[in-house]
Amino acid sequence: MASNSINNAKLGLFVFAGLLFMVFSLYMIGSNRNLFGSSFTIKASFYNVDGLTVGNNVRFSGIDVGTVKAIEIESDSTIAVTMLLDKSVRKYLRQNVIASIGTDGLMGNKLININSQSGAAPLLEPGTVIQSLKPIETDAMLRTLNTTNDNIEVITQNLKSITEKLNSNNSLWTLLADTIIARDLTLAVREIREASKNTVAFTEEANYLIKEVKRGEGLAGSILTDTIVFTQLKSAVNDIVKTSGSAQQLASDLEELVQYAKQGEGTAATLLYDTTLVNRLKRSMLSVEEGTARFNENMEALKHNFLTRAYFRKQEKKNKANQK
Repeated sequence: MASNSINNAKLGLFVFAGLLFMVFSLYMIGSNRNLFGSSFTIKASFYNVDGLTVGNNVRFSGIDVGTVKAIEIESDSTIAVTMLLDKSVRKYLRQNVIASIGTDGLMGNKLININSQSGAAPLLEPGTVIQSLKPIETDAMLRTLNTTNDNIEVITQNLKSITEKLNSNNSLWTLLADTIIARDLTLAVREIREASKNTVAFTEEANYLIKEVKRGEGLAGSILTDTIVFTQLKSAVNDIVKTSGSAQQLASDLEELVQYAKQGEGTAATLLYDTTLVNRLKRSMLSVEEGTARFNENMEALKHNFLTRAYFRKQEKKNKANQK
């Protein structure tokens, strides 16, 4: 009889402990899903939920504020996610919040992050469909990372090959250690700097000249802007063109005369090439010079002759009077 009472007491304690454990479990589940608290629901549409399941956490600014209540496929490109949130956070949520799917840690469960946006907006009403961001797909990220790794491997191989070539070639190291080449490079750099300074100075002078031309100052400005100077310059150019034409015609005539002379035609050719005529002309000029000398002697004799002396003296006085 006493043993039965002990067994019944043990059974009662066991049942009571089981009930307590069941109540505690239900409370924990209920508190996690807001089954026993005041709550409200909102929705968001995603292209891909990336493994999100019902019961996953919903966080606002890093704080757990609810859970995922339902996931439904609305179309071939839209999945509706219903979230059950604690009503106490509603006063912090605006209608411009954005939902995104993230991960709890590096390899943890999926969850929904709700982030607020700057700017004024009304409070979030129950049942509102909020904006969402396209989640980053892990597979796509891994594919991109794989491609990046392949590219890095190729670059590494190329760098390795270049390094080996540099190490095996002594010419480069000789070039780098040559002080003469270094000095020449330094001088070349200095000359390039001087040339750059000269270029800058030339550019400034050119800009100054251009400004003068625009203002009509200087010779170039006067030519380009002063219509009178331009007209005079145009007239001078026309005169030069005419003079050039006359000079060209003169050169042509001289060339023609030279051709005639070379061919033995005309008076010039006769004078240049006929030696007999030249000798005759020389003799004639000598005769003329001799006749002129004799004529001068005769005139001098007449001046001293008593018959004509008075005439010449009268002419000499008349010439002196005319000169005065």
